[in-house]
Amino acid sequence: MKYKKSEILVDFSQDIVEAKEGKTLNKPFRTPKGPKKFSVYVKNEKGNVVKVNFGDPNMEIKRDDPQRRKSFRARHNCENPGPKTKARYWSCKMWSKKSVTQITKGEWDGETFSKHCDLLAIYPSLEQSESVDDCECSSDCGCINEAEETSTQHYFKTKEEALKDAKKMNLKGFHAHKAEDGKTLYMAGPNHEAFMKRHNEITQSEKGEGGLWDNIRKKKKREGKKYTAAKPGDKDRPSSESWKKAQK
Repeated sequence: MKYKKSEILVDFSQDIVEAKEGKTLNKPFRTPKGPKKFSVYVKNEKGNVVKVNFGDPNMEIKRDDPQRRKSFRARHNCENPGPKTKARYWSCKMWSKKSVTQITKGEWDGETFSKHCDLLAIYPSLEQSESVDDCECSSDCGCINEAEETSTQHYFKTKEEALKDAKKMNLKGFHAHKAEDGKTLYMAGPNHEAFMKRHNEITQSEKGEGGLWDNIRKKKKREGKKYTAAKPGDKDRPSSESWKKAQK
């Protein structure tokens, strides 16, 4: 009696995919062309790979400054940064005080970056991943930007100091933030949004940005030799109120 040899087909495709994911997921890389400063490929709750973009491209990272690191982590509630599919998780990782040796094996150390081209060489399908662009902040703060980083000097240990600062900034009241160590810090203004709005106005005024003269300078630079001053009745003619404000 003759027996036919049977063939057993083994599908290794899933093993190959998992091996590629192990080498490419959760490994942040720089993105010089934007939309943010960094990106990272992760798996979402549905099991799909997505690209999370994080980090303000206009902000200088100063995580070695203990005060700035403390301020950032307090504002963004980094004790509870949320899932890996959120930008805040990765921003908090970057602003962690832990050293490479203190980070649990397999987790990003907040400092080492991969090369995007190397990740794509290992797993080309990553390029088709959906991008996730969300706010990096917790629900009680505005999105991080350069002006936010300069606001660290406005955090105070007492309500009285915050109220004095509020008076200087022409704001009313104060609001509180929980620091990473659990202590309460106080800031001028009824809430963080109100403080940042006023802080940005003051910063722009000091730099001469956002005002009438700054807009005129930008228009001259943009139009070059074709520049002509707006005449009465023109759409971009400054109002009399704007002229008075600019002359102060």
